[in-house]
Amino acid sequence: MKFIAKVNWVLILTWALLLFHPYVLAWAQDTDVIKSSSYYLWIDVVSLGGFAMLQLIILAKIKSLYGFTLVLLYTLALLQGMRIMLSIDTLLTLTGVLFFLLELLVIFYLIGVRGYLRSDKGRTAFGLPVESHQ
Repeated sequence: MKFIAKVNWVLILTWALLLFHPYVLAWAQDTDVIKSSSYYLWIDVVSLGGFAMLQLIILAKIKSLYGFTLVLLYTLALLQGMRIMLSIDTLLTLTGVLFFLLELLVIFYLIGVRGYLRSDKGRTAFGLPVESHQ
């Protein structure tokens, strides 16, 4: 569980930097940054908030939000998939390919975390009883 918390911190910080970097550059150059990227902005803001909420639930080990955590993981994975679908036009650039690979890695990570939380180890790490497999 400590590994998941550390990776989540790295993802939160990376996402925050990637989210706010264009706005800092636009402020320094006194230009308008929101032209056609409003969909990306909303997806990134919701993803960042989702990762922060996921991190709080995992660190506090709130048993009553265990099911919500599983749903939140799939929702974040679907949001990242939608981000990939919206950025199809940039896949022929180097930065587009790098963002595609990063988002694909995040999707696989989120699905893996959900699988871990569904396992017996994940349930015991959350402080829940282990499901009996009959």
